[in-house]
Amino acid sequence: MTGRDEDPGGIWQPGASLSNALPVMLLRAREAVMQLYRPLFRAAGLTERQWRVLRALYDADRLEPSELARQAFMHPPNVSRVLNEMREAGYLDRLAVDGDQRRAHVVLTPAGRRLCMQVGAALDARTAQLREVVDRPSLLALTELLGEIIALPERHPHLTDPGSLVPEDAAGSDPDSGDVDAGA
Repeated sequence: MTGRDEDPGGIWQPGASLSNALPVMLLRAREAVMQLYRPLFRAAGLTERQWRVLRALYDADRLEPSELARQAFMHPPNVSRVLNEMREAGYLDRLAVDGDQRRAHVVLTPAGRRLCMQVGAALDARTAQLREVVDRPSLLALTELLGEIIALPERHPHLTDPGSLVPEDAAGSDPDSGDVDAGA
């Protein structure tokens, strides 16, 4: 017996093919964009994660590792590994926070700052090339739309709750009551 043979109350019919599902489309778009930028990281001897750490420190001057993880969009264990690699390469240092030896700030070294400026200039040049082949209104609209999508979990936290998908009639309401579903 296959999974299709087991009837959990009907057969699910996807609204879109997997390749056209929104989460997959966003992953594909990210990968397409990174194909434009990844060679620039590689040429500088950096990974994408290392670049995000450099860039976050360039903007903030000094950060604690937990804040650096948040700003570089990384899990703390991954940040620790990247920090060790970059400290060994001479791109950053850890400085003890006054009065608390358990805490440290991470800062760029002069070599790290120079590398960030070099790679940043290359990224800006690549972005200018991208703007030559994609019209400005489309890029602006995309940026605005991505901002809206990024804000969805904060603005609409119910969308992160799997319980919000339970149909109202299954949750004990009367499907014949005539109430309008505010979530539709």
